[in-house]
Amino acid sequence: MGKFTQEHFERLINPRSIVIAGASDKTGPGSYNLMENLIKEGTRKDIYPVNIRVDEVLGRKAYKRVRDIPGSADLAIVMVPRDAVAEAVADCAEKDIKVVLIVSQGFADADAAGHALQDKLLGIVKDTDTAIIGPNTIGVANSFDYFHTSFQKFDLYKRPNALVCQSGMFILASADFTDGLGLGIDIGNGAEVSFNELLPYLGADSRIEVINLHMEGVANGGEFVRIASEISPKKPIVAFKVGASEEGAKAAASHSGALASEDHIVDAAFHKAGIIRANDLQEMTDLNKVLLSYPGMGGKRIAVISISGGGGIAAVDAIGAAGLEIADPSKPVLDKIQSFNPPWLEASNPVDSWMAVLKKGLAEANVEILRLLLGDDAVDGAVVLLNAYRTTGYESLAEWVDGISGAQRDFPNKPVVLWAFGKNQHEVIEKAEAGGMLAGFTSPDRAAKALAGLYDYHHNIKGRVPDQVLELPNIDRAAAGQIMESARTENRGALGTEALALLAAYGIETAASRLVTSRDQLAEAAAEMGYPCVMKIASAQILHKTDIGGVLLNIGDEENLLSGYDAMMAKVKSRAPAAVIDGVHLQAQLGAGIETIIGAARNASFGPVMVFGLGGIFTEVLNDAAFALAPVSFADALGMINRLKAVQLLEGARGAEPVDKEKLADAIVRASMLMMDFPEITELDINPFSISGNTGAALDASASLDWGP
Repeated sequence: MGKFTQEHFERLINPRSIVIAGASDKTGPGSYNLMENLIKEGTRKDIYPVNIRVDEVLGRKAYKRVRDIPGSADLAIVMVPRDAVAEAVADCAEKDIKVVLIVSQGFADADAAGHALQDKLLGIVKDTDTAIIGPNTIGVANSFDYFHTSFQKFDLYKRPNALVCQSGMFILASADFTDGLGLGIDIGNGAEVSFNELLPYLGADSRIEVINLHMEGVANGGEFVRIASEISPKKPIVAFKVGASEEGAKAAASHSGALASEDHIVDAAFHKAGIIRANDLQEMTDLNKVLLSYPGMGGKRIAVISISGGGGIAAVDAIGAAGLEIADPSKPVLDKIQSFNPPWLEASNPVDSWMAVLKKGLAEANVEILRLLLGDDAVDGAVVLLNAYRTTGYESLAEWVDGISGAQRDFPNKPVVLWAFGKNQHEVIEKAEAGGMLAGFTSPDRAAKALAGLYDYHHNIKGRVPDQVLELPNIDRAAAGQIMESARTENRGALGTEALALLAAYGIETAASRLVTSRDQLAEAAAEMGYPCVMKIASAQILHKTDIGGVLLNIGDEENLLSGYDAMMAKVKSRAPAAVIDGVHLQAQLGAGIETIIGAARNASFGPVMVFGLGGIFTEVLNDAAFALAPVSFADALGMINRLKAVQLLEGARGAEPVDKEKLADAIVRASMLMMDFPEITELDINPFSISGNTGAALDASASLDWGP
């Protein structure tokens, strides 16, 4: 957090005195006058306009420079042209103004000169107690204390939530996408104060129940994950990340680096931090609804009530797609529901309530069925389809919603979400949500995804204690250090031959391998090792051996060995003429096993990102891989394995012998430790790591190195 303290936070969101550098005397529609807004709202009395051209602004004495104001102030809002910002900030520091909010644009959000100017601002405040918010920000919207710094007219709709964003549009539109906002802070360029500085205070603010983040990027990802992981078990954090780019992955040297795209890294970071990711603003809205409306959720089993059979089926599909389960109500409950139906309509989940409605009326029938289901231990929540047709009577609809609210009150930890269908759906949802106990949605998919997010928080994040990364036996850091020091001395950019030895030093099993430096030695070496064997090109400059014909499998005799060697050398020399070839590696041909890839790529912000996947098309074509930030605990590693879409292949599909997942997890954890211990390793590929039953070994490996300046 540095110098940004609780005092800075309070002065930012609820200042008593404000300096406005660049205050305008223009008024009325289209003037975009922040000072006019503050005066009309009347919640802040001590306002000091700074304007070099006039002596008075909107009836208040104007000052030529910030340093001319009497005394100090809690907050300075700087709205001058970018070339004048540095002088204003220097004046603020001189006057001991704790927080400077820079609205002005044209800094790191613009050209090279702007970047230099932003660096200059940081230099001005470096050794002071003044903190910068922005530049390029609209600042703050605080509904709790009714204060905002928007230059546009802004209506505050209080909700027990917060938003930290990197664009003012999200605060201005917050009433639309979070249905109101308690506290919003636009960090703009985040030159000095960013997510890491603000999150601890939002986490400690008892008025805030859900924290939302709009993120374009984060400078210190490791610190961000540490801070968020301390808050999320006590308070939900929902993040909408934009600007994911694949360019970094395209430039990667290894398979692991290519797989670890920006989006995968963000997912891994959010998973470690306990952050719920929203894929768009609508999802952020929906997650806020359920997290603020329902205190808990006991399980995944969802009941569906619909007056339409087709609507019920649509809801069931959405529930399954969201990763939830269709509840199997108990026989007594189904028997009671059956009593409302004719013999030909069998009671089941989803519940078609139409026949009950004909007997009892819209509200009474649906509410009675809902109460029966919520009272069943086999049900954890419900989706109720609400009619929102123009022909639906509002009196019966209001009675229905009141009944649902009453049932929800009696079963608070079994969330009931509403799917309103029809032309009046938005109006119906607004009425249903007015009591603050229910959340309504315009589609079953939105309803189901929101419920899944609620379940995820209460079962996987809330109250979570981070797994300990324990020291493992059989790690020889001295041996690994010697390998790395030798590479440093030679200023090597990659490890080829030595990569397997590096893994072995960290206790990762490797296939027995022998370096053969000349053709004359081949036959003797192969005879000692035994046939069948494998031959691989040995060169520090060649990381992807298969791509250039540098791997030969199933060599059964000396004739095939020598002819294969000649063909391999010809291919490699023609396809990689600049590579220095040390010889070939001979390895024993192992029995049939499942090939996996274990690897890592070092991200500039988040550090090492571990990768695990199945070999071949599963990883490279089907993009079936799992990611986690290092250091990885044993539980994290098992989680990576179990997240694969094709995990059943490891579990013994079609009668095959299941593999030892714990052995795979052990290798992932050890590779993670290697990446943490040697920051010079930028990418690591163990490809493949072959496993069969409870035996496994790294057959090939490579590492990319960067020794820095």
